[in-house]
Amino acid sequence: MKTLLTKVAVLLAPFIVAALIAVSHAGTLREGVFDGNMQAKFLTFLAPDTEVVIAGDSRAECQIVPSIVESRTGLKTCNVASGAGDLITLYNALKRNSALRTDRALIVSTSIFQVNDGAIQPGYISTACILNMTWPERIEVYRLAFPSLLRFLVKTGWEGEGRPGLISVGVRQANGFVGHEGRLLLPVNVLLDPENTNHFWYRNPSLHGARWRIFREALGELAKSKLRIYIYLPPVSPAWRDYTAGTFIDSAEREFGEMLRAETLAHSNIRLLDYYSEPDRRLGNDMYFDIQHLNSAGAAQFTEILMARIGNELRARGMRLVP
Repeated sequence: MKTLLTKVAVLLAPFIVAALIAVSHAGTLREGVFDGNMQAKFLTFLAPDTEVVIAGDSRAECQIVPSIVESRTGLKTCNVASGAGDLITLYNALKRNSALRTDRALIVSTSIFQVNDGAIQPGYISTACILNMTWPERIEVYRLAFPSLLRFLVKTGWEGEGRPGLISVGVRQANGFVGHEGRLLLPVNVLLDPENTNHFWYRNPSLHGARWRIFREALGELAKSKLRIYIYLPPVSPAWRDYTAGTFIDSAEREFGEMLRAETLAHSNIRLLDYYSEPDRRLGNDMYFDIQHLNSAGAAQFTEILMARIGNELRARGMRLVP
């Protein structure tokens, strides 16, 4: 009997430790940034007179050029986007750095992996997102990988947020922009199996669960701040569009677009720009360095396209700070 109890105790110990750590740190950790690159960018580039903030994931970090935004609008601009950055992490960072001001405009990229409960591979789900899930949501999302969830909670509880990262000279000179050279290699060859795809963004697509709830709540909190927000669905390469036409990937992207459209209509200070459903022919395959990310030339072109669409509105509503 004692042996059995010992075995049970050993099996339950990680669960108990994880639960205690999660509960004891819940309030503080749920509001953490946990993205050293994003926090370093906020500390380095966000100034009192910054008027346009570019944020989101890699499809803002390497696709919107601050210098072009500044030249087209006359508004001081920085790029604080970070690879795999999601909306809850961004909201926490904006709060942490006292950046929720009504005299600023926020341009945010969003991608389907940010709301897909099936995309739980490391690098595709943020720490802030997991910490903002309820225990039933965590159990549901990690039902096939529960030990990894427990290891994550224990590690996060002991290590906390970590420190801001280092900003390279090139990124510093580009005011947060990260450009990439090269051209998309063709033909595209990706396994399109929803349960076992080697494109982790779309694995086991489930768009209406915990991550969507957290996304919606973060969007609502951002809306309450009265920031002017432009949230956009980035373009994809023509090759990827052709390759995925009629597949579950295209269906999921379009469903996500409709979800965002309905959600943003509820907020007068948020505008949705959908470059997935409304592709621009100027962004050909030669403008991409992989199937979903623009190279430096493509980034410059896309920023010009974006400014042609919202630049006048930014200029008209721009607010200069009074010393």
